[in-house]
Amino acid sequence: MDKYKSLGLFSVLICVRTFLIICSPEASDAAHMAGAALSLIFQSLCAVPMLILYKDKNFSLKKDMLLGKFGCMLYALFFIILGSESFSMLWEVTKSVHFPIDSSLTGALILAAVCVYTASFGIKAVSRASWILTALTAVSLAVMITGAVPKMDLSNFSPSADTKDIIRYALRDLAQSGELVMLFVLMQFSDKQRSKSTLAFFAGKLILTEGISLIEITVLGKVMSISDIPFFTAGAFSQPLSIQRADPLYMLLFTMLCVFTATLQIVLSVMFVKELLPKLKYKTLAAAVLMLGISAVSGSFDTDLLPLTGTMIVILAVVFPAAMLIRRKIYAIQKNNNSSNNSSDTGSPDRLHTGEGASQ
Repeated sequence: MDKYKSLGLFSVLICVRTFLIICSPEASDAAHMAGAALSLIFQSLCAVPMLILYKDKNFSLKKDMLLGKFGCMLYALFFIILGSESFSMLWEVTKSVHFPIDSSLTGALILAAVCVYTASFGIKAVSRASWILTALTAVSLAVMITGAVPKMDLSNFSPSADTKDIIRYALRDLAQSGELVMLFVLMQFSDKQRSKSTLAFFAGKLILTEGISLIEITVLGKVMSISDIPFFTAGAFSQPLSIQRADPLYMLLFTMLCVFTATLQIVLSVMFVKELLPKLKYKTLAAAVLMLGISAVSGSFDTDLLPLTGTMIVILAVVFPAAMLIRRKIYAIQKNNNSSNNSSDTGSPDRLHTGEGASQ
């Protein structure tokens, strides 16, 4: 896979986060906003070991993978589960928002076919597409803000928040932040300015999360408690033009972000599957089928995969990078000690030989 510019890392991750925000069924409040900020602080600290690892030119995620092939399997499984969550979000949104396809299953199959096709172009093509989607996101949010500002009622916002609720929302936000694992994996395809791109992503994520939450709270008020998908409800209430609704713009953004997110997760899962089963054919198709299957099963049994994905995020984005960094530091110290010992050992015989020669 070819490398892309560092800011491509920002656009890819911000598109994934935008999709999650759009699909979120949770009602926003002050505790939700504070929890998201707290989670973001923790995530930014988790990114430090990642940046230190990739700063070393000799570091390779493939060669330095913790637990070898089992570690690769965990990453592949994580992205497949995350992809299934993307399709589940698609089905949930279509239950509450008008979608120009009667069957949500048909829509998922069509989008899955598109994802399989686009995934064949690789990570560099995904990065290029992210710039278009970032621009579309900016336009959509500008339209929403234009319509929302005159209808905002600041009295709807209550700044009080319980500490327990803040911590609960922070943990939930962390469990939904699959882009933190993506950050660690995608850094290997980025150029040298990874720190700049990572900082831009966390800043953009904070502005995006808090900004949309503020719009939903101040525009919707009590209506938000009965809204299935607050983002689309806020969009319906925030119409900048009296003769033309902006809903199609938000549906276009949602659809394109869904395809983009699922495609990225297919690409990343296939990347690790290749390490495990290099001779396996139709890897991309198999990954998409697995995602649809897991999504269908979890939806049928009403299974919440958030505890599983949250645990895997902690393991793959917090524990693994930290363990890899510690292991490399220990190896470097041992290597330096061995070099010092070898130097002293090779020097001693020379000095003894010189002394014997002098006495003779």
